[in-house]
Amino acid sequence: MNDNNPRLYSNHSGRMIPNFLIVGAAKSGTTSLYKYLGQHPDIFMPEWKELSFFTGDPFGPLHRVKKAEYYWRVFAKARKYSAVGEASTSYLYDQDAPRLIKDVLGLIKIFIVLRNPVDMSYSLYNHQVRKEGETSVTFEAALEVEENRRKDPMFKKQCYGWHANYDYYHRGLYYEQVKRYLDIFGKDNVMIFLFEELVSDPVKVAQRAFRLMGVDDSFIPAIKVHNPAGGILSIPRFWKDYGLFLKTISFVFSRNLIKKIPHLMRNIDIKPPTPINPKTAQYLKEKFFDDICRLEDLIGKDLSLWKSGK
Repeated sequence: MNDNNPRLYSNHSGRMIPNFLIVGAAKSGTTSLYKYLGQHPDIFMPEWKELSFFTGDPFGPLHRVKKAEYYWRVFAKARKYSAVGEASTSYLYDQDAPRLIKDVLGLIKIFIVLRNPVDMSYSLYNHQVRKEGETSVTFEAALEVEENRRKDPMFKKQCYGWHANYDYYHRGLYYEQVKRYLDIFGKDNVMIFLFEELVSDPVKVAQRAFRLMGVDDSFIPAIKVHNPAGGILSIPRFWKDYGLFLKTISFVFSRNLIKKIPHLMRNIDIKPPTPINPKTAQYLKEKFFDDICRLEDLIGKDLSLWKSGK
């Protein structure tokens, strides 16, 4: 067993450890929620989002924290805070993460944000084009090769970033992903938000999270859209983005440097994504329909807008 496995974590006795996590989903507003919660005077959130320490996948995110001593060190300044957490979207999709989190951190609070899977999958594709070196020139082409990529062990080893970020369709099958957390942590410890709720009333969403964590829920965070899709990632932002900087440094030392050039060019200047092809959206809506129905029953939220494609 790899000594980087979280199950072999170092003794964290006397250390501050997370008592809540934002676990996903990808491209669903988790960065905004992470920023809002981090503004609360009684909540500690590290500067580096996506620590991904509890991702059990051996080919997990390049920039994840792999050693327990480094993970606990992130929370060294959290002693004066009553709520301590982090946000890593890999935790929702990774099958091993919920059990690893429970084994190490116990029955903590879990926050999940879910977005219409059609919109999420297309946004994730554009994110991959922009940041992760996606080579499929269209979303439709990427969907076609997804299954072959999932079965190809060489793709997992050689792709830039985390291979699961190329699972555009499978990442949107939320039912099993959410059910794992409800089964392991119980519904009283898992709070689920819809992307639409976060967009329409972010303060209300943040204050609901504050209440679950037992901190002052009258606090009103400053609201701003974080990590929007598309747009230009400037050189100043590139160097300011600590996680992206470390990810790229990791890439330089772990991959062929020549393959890095297109990735850097995408980050310097890229046009905003075009709207999804309506035929592709309809195709995905039909493919996601049954899973959305099961999810709706599981979480007790009205997902009729997702099912109608509106």
